[in-house]
Amino acid sequence: MEALLIAALSACPAALSQQLDGLYRWQIERQNLHSPRDLSSQRQRFTPELYQQLQQGFALTPERDGRFVDFDVFSGTQVMTFGARVSGCSRIKSGRINAQVSVDTGLRGRSSGRPEQLEYRMVQRDGRWRIADIHYPGDPGFSLSSFLSSLLQGR
Repeated sequence: MEALLIAALSACPAALSQQLDGLYRWQIERQNLHSPRDLSSQRQRFTPELYQQLQQGFALTPERDGRFVDFDVFSGTQVMTFGARVSGCSRIKSGRINAQVSVDTGLRGRSSGRPEQLEYRMVQRDGRWRIADIHYPGDPGFSLSSFLSSLLQGR
C-alpha cells in the first residue's frame, strides 16, 4: 500500500512540512519492518528537551518500571499509521508555529477513514524546524510533554 504522506501547504513553511514528512516516512517504514522505537535517527527533528523525554519514556517497561508509553505518540492511537498530511499552520510568534496534522490510522492494513487530528508545536532552532510538543485532542486533551513528564515521575 502506498502511503499518503504530508503535502506542503502555502500557509506552512516548506522546511516545516519537510520535517514532519520525514518523520512520518520513518514512522511508516519502522512499523512495516516491525522495528523497535529507536528514535536516534530522528533526533534532529525534536527539541533536545522533547527528545530526551521520549528516549526516557520509551526505555520504560511494564515489567521493570510498572509503566510505559502505551500508545503511538505519532498518531495518538494504538493502531497503525498509514500516512499523514499537514492540514494547516498558525503562527504563534516569531520562530513558533502550530501545525495541524491529519494522521491516517487503522487496523489490518485498512484505514479507519477518520484521520486523527494532532497539533504539532514547532520551534525554529539553529535554522531548522523542530518538534517541541504534540497536542492530542479529546476531552480532556493532553500534550506529549505533559504525559511524558507524569510518566517519568511515576504519576
